[in-house]
Amino acid sequence: MRCIFCAEDSAGSKSREHILPESLGNVDHWLAPGVVCDRCNNYFARKVEGPLLNSDFFIHLRHRQEVRNKRGLPIPVKAVFPAARMAVALYQTEDGLSVEPWRPEDKDRLLQALSSISSGQFYVVVPDPPDTRLLSRFAAKVGVEVLADRLLREGFTTDQVLDVSELAAIRRFARQGDQPAEWPIHQRRIYDENALFDAEAYQVLHGFTILATPANEYYAVVCLFGEELAINLGGPTTEGYVEYLEANDHRSPLYEPGELETILRKDVSR
Repeated sequence: MRCIFCAEDSAGSKSREHILPESLGNVDHWLAPGVVCDRCNNYFARKVEGPLLNSDFFIHLRHRQEVRNKRGLPIPVKAVFPAARMAVALYQTEDGLSVEPWRPEDKDRLLQALSSISSGQFYVVVPDPPDTRLLSRFAAKVGVEVLADRLLREGFTTDQVLDVSELAAIRRFARQGDQPAEWPIHQRRIYDENALFDAEAYQVLHGFTILATPANEYYAVVCLFGEELAINLGGPTTEGYVEYLEANDHRSPLYEPGELETILRKDVSR
């Protein structure tokens, strides 16, 4: 067995690779140990997934959606509490919104301020979008793994995945990030992040698929909380995906015609 990113012998690797991070709520979709070697697994966690998920944008997203970290703890966001002239941490809990001092040594100041007022406000800064290149490398990593998962389920080996020469450039971009200078992704919102599906009123955290266009291009299409990302596995362009959308009434390949409109509830209350 060889790693699908670095091509090194990975027979001794022990860790399984989650196609989407556990910190985004994924506990079901992963690759067996050795498909991605321990070294590459650790690299992606430290250099791609970690920085992306710890960006203000994803921290706020995970906080709003009450997606806990790998240790099962809620994600805090930093806010300003004018009544105490201090920074605080806001948590979403089962009992509602919880507040703690951002610095543990400010606990007494916070308690004193809270006990002296009957009402107050917290101010949270709207985060900037995540770094474009980092998001592209994340999408590239996920895309390669989604395709590998499909191929391995069909009886391919990791050697055969590595033999797909068209994947060499995107594998390098995901793992090393040194070239090309850019690898664009097509990004759009296909439903509200709080949207409810079907009569059971559940939320969809994520989904992914592989799209083969009439021009014989292969796109990995990933949706995170309603935000769709599409990346061309064969080269740094999204023109083929734009053409696909225009020819298919802008329908996401994650859903059959009319399916999303049928299952999506209009009520977006939590």
